[in-house]
Amino acid sequence: MAAEYNIAIDKGIHFDVTFTLKDASLVVIDVTNYTFRAEIKRRAETGLIKAFTVTKTDAVNGVIELEMLGADTLALPVGVLAWDLVAEDNANKIRRYLYGDVTVTESVSDTVFP
Repeated sequence: MAAEYNIAIDKGIHFDVTFTLKDASLVVIDVTNYTFRAEIKRRAETGLIKAFTVTKTDAVNGVIELEMLGADTLALPVGVLAWDLVAEDNANKIRRYLYGDVTVTESVSDTVFP
């Protein structure tokens, strides 16, 4: 069963977050041979707005990082959106690990530098 994790993103600001994936017994999952996808949409049934870059930073210990560059967060619409993290494992099973809201807010300062 997927865990809920809500995210707040400021437009134009670099975003990253690290997760350690664990099974129901709280044992870390070796994600070495996993393929990940993490996407933002208005709702589950609507089209893709932006995808996170997912990096396995310590695959054997289940550690992954989600990242979105400032240029990409700048393109996000202000408001409450939806996101989730799914993966296909080495047995071709697809599972959803995380889901939640993405609250996108405007940055006060100009985030485009010369």
